[in-house]
Amino acid sequence: MKFTDSLRADVEHIWNKIFGHPFITQLFDGTLPIRKFKYYIIQDYNYLIAIMKCFSLIAAKADPSISAVALEIAYADATTELENYKKLLKRLNLSFEKVINTDPAPTNLAYMNYLLTTCALGTPLEGLVALLPCFWSYLEIAEKLRNKLIQNKVELYREWCATYLSSEYRKLVQNLRDLIDGMWNGSNYGRYLAIFTKSSKYEYMFWDMAYREEGWPI
Repeated sequence: MKFTDSLRADVEHIWNKIFGHPFITQLFDGTLPIRKFKYYIIQDYNYLIAIMKCFSLIAAKADPSISAVALEIAYADATTELENYKKLLKRLNLSFEKVINTDPAPTNLAYMNYLLTTCALGTPLEGLVALLPCFWSYLEIAEKLRNKLIQNKVELYREWCATYLSSEYRKLVQNLRDLIDGMWNGSNYGRYLAIFTKSSKYEYMFWDMAYREEGWPI
């Protein structure tokens, strides 16, 4: 079993909870209130910026071959992802100014800080392991719930969900997994599992945050 396969198997219980979260199931069947999706999209902007910074931090201290892949992902995040994001905002009648002026929710801020700290202070492999659950879980979510899209009457939801079933996205996830598998030397599995587990928990918490439309209590 490959390194990433082992990590994934050890968090099965967490990912199963992600797959069954009401935000996700309602998004795929088309019953999610649009205000909750708007909340998610607004919060996701800050998260995308953090992801871009994380890959840049990894690239700054990794070997050239690893840096090249990390920078490719960071560049895609800064260009294609953000451009698609801006188009999505228009369809949701949300202004970019509103998005950039919205503070991250507590859970979002905690997740971003965890990733940035891990990527800044940890090894390149630790940073990549911390980032993997986000990319990989979105692919698995789309694969497991794709049948719900058939009866989903919300065009925007169908298109957004289908993005994570594209060959381009599958290739991105596989490349990231291959990179991580090639970097692991067989030691410190417990350390990497702890990082992967925490990020997986944060993934669940991010969806839950969006469903509850979490705000600051004071």
